[in-house]
Formats: sequence, C-alpha cells, structure tokens
Amino acid sequence: MKRVITPEILDSLPADDPGAKRSRRDLQRINAFMGNMSWLLKNLPEQARSISELGAGDGRFADRLSREHPQADVWAYDLQPKSARVAERIQWVKGDVLKQPKPGQGGVLIANLILHHFNDDELRDLGTFVRAFDVLIINEPRRAHLPLWLAKLATPFLNAITRHDMRVSIEAGFEQGEMPELLGLSQQEYKIHESSTWRGSQRMLAYRR
Repeated sequence: MKRVITPEILDSLPADDPGAKRSRRDLQRINAFMGNMSWLLKNLPEQARSISELGAGDGRFADRLSREHPQADVWAYDLQPKSARVAERIQWVKGDVLKQPKPGQGGVLIANLILHHFNDDELRDLGTFVRAFDVLIINEPRRAHLPLWLAKLATPFLNAITRHDMRVSIEAGFEQGEMPELLGLSQQEYKIHESSTWRGSQRMLAYRR
C-alpha cells in the first residue's frame, strides 16, 4: 500500500467542539484496544530524568507521566494550548514542532499516533528534533489491509469524525523499516527494534548506543 496523507478532521476542530470531545473519547477506547498506553509505559525507563511527549493532545497522558515519574522533567508538545487541568509543573510547548528549536541532548521522547500526520519530507525535517533524544518510544498506525478491515468493523461504535480519521490514519501509517529511514536513524547511532501487532500498531524502540 502506498502511503497517502489526508488531513484529519479532528486536527481542524477547536478543543471544546462537541464532536472533537466525542472523538477524543473514541481515541481513548481505540488506544485501550490496541494496548498502546501500556506498551509506552512498559518501555519507559524507570529512572528517566527528562520525558517529552510529542502530540500531547489534551494532556492526560503527560499528566500520568508526571504523576508516575515525579523525578523527571516532563515536556509536552502540541498544537493545542495547555489545558487548565494539566499539572502546572509540565512544561507545555504550543505550536508546530517543526518550528521549535532543537531540544537539549538526551532524555526520552514518546510519540503516540502522531508521526503519521507528517509527510515524508516533514518527517526527514523532524528527524533533526527526534535525534536529540537518547531513547525513542514511538507507536503509530500500521499501514496494512487487516487494520483497515478492523476499522470498518468498529464503525458502528464511532462518531463520523473518528470513522474518517481512523481510515486516513491507517493509510498514512507505516510499514516495517519506514520510520527509522524517514527520521534518519542509523543502526550505528541507535539500537533499533521494530514490531507490529495484529490490532494495528507499528512500533519502534530506539536507544542511543
């Protein structure tokens, strides 16, 4: 399957839009079905001193990271502004990550269902930002026929926004080997492990050598 980037409806809606709120609830159920959050947390080093989440959304997961890792500085990057309910100590960076200064060297980067929003050229540019981190924990949609079939089965339980966005997310997802290549990660610099699940996740762990 060729990788196709189509704008997602949720990205164009304000945070307080009723449809956006419903879609974010759908996303919580989808993440639970795919086992995404438990996988991210399982692979997070216990003694991490700095954790950055790319595409923090409503900040719920960043809040959880802050509670469970009080020793770590937690950074959150998103186009949306910081919600009032997000912990004050979380350092929130609002805006296009491609326009943010390169972060200091080191720390952990977590990215869940966000990289598929970028086209190939943007991902190459994003690689400069990503390669500043020592540990990368990335979960994205797997671009394959089975996830598309599962998405169709789920349509009766999802609102129209999520139905559209789930399909285009899978079409913009990744196959084995694509994420390291597009981000410019080398086996000489990082120890890289990729895996996929039948539930539709394409996952990558990378540790600086």
